[in-house]
Amino acid sequence: MNGTEMNYKTVTLDFWDTLVFYPMTDEIFMERVEHASNIFRGYDISYETSIMLMRSIYENFEYIWHNENRTPTTPESFRFVEKILGYEFDPEHLRELIAYNEKLVTDKYFSLTDTVAEAVKKLAAKYKIVIISDTGFEPGREIRNALKKHDLYRYITEGVFSDETGFSKPDKRAFHKAAELTGSKFSEMIHIGDREAKDIIGAKSVGMSAILYTGFRDDDKNSTTADHVFGTWEEILDKLI
Repeated sequence: MNGTEMNYKTVTLDFWDTLVFYPMTDEIFMERVEHASNIFRGYDISYETSIMLMRSIYENFEYIWHNENRTPTTPESFRFVEKILGYEFDPEHLRELIAYNEKLVTDKYFSLTDTVAEAVKKLAAKYKIVIISDTGFEPGREIRNALKKHDLYRYITEGVFSDETGFSKPDKRAFHKAAELTGSKFSEMIHIGDREAKDIIGAKSVGMSAILYTGFRDDDKNSTTADHVFGTWEEILDKLI
């Protein structure tokens, strides 16, 4: 670390599109539709309507995430579908819809690179590490399980997941929770994330330093208030180790 840099004690990390790429593909969307349609068929819901209902989940999630600073849980999303339909699913069908969608990405498409894993281990040797994640279909529980399968969760001090807390970035409470869990002052903390509106603005609002990571998503690189912008984990390690 450069001698002029702050003496940080805690590094907070965004998860999706910072540590692990989140695959927002048509293929995965259609897998969700296919699974749901097999269940919806028993309620005389057409395939075309199944597509519409799954798309409504995505649209509702985006609206709430960006306007209410929280992330609907998967159970909440399917209860939203029930409200659209005007009736409730059989409890077993509801459980199946929730379980499948919570696990699809972490079980089938989760891709943690060796580069990221080694970077986390090196950071953990020097800092307390907290993941601050806005969760989608996948709750914090499934993210923890995926990291445990890769033998990486033991390097994480704790996780602040929006489905568990009820608030998402840039809500200051997400960063206050990380400070509370580590006993760190905000001036002793630095956040790494890929979204200006969520990660960078949130961290800066409480007085933390921030790194915009552009390795997976670089939409905000030309309009960021981050202290640093890096596209590789090697650059991040050079700055912090």
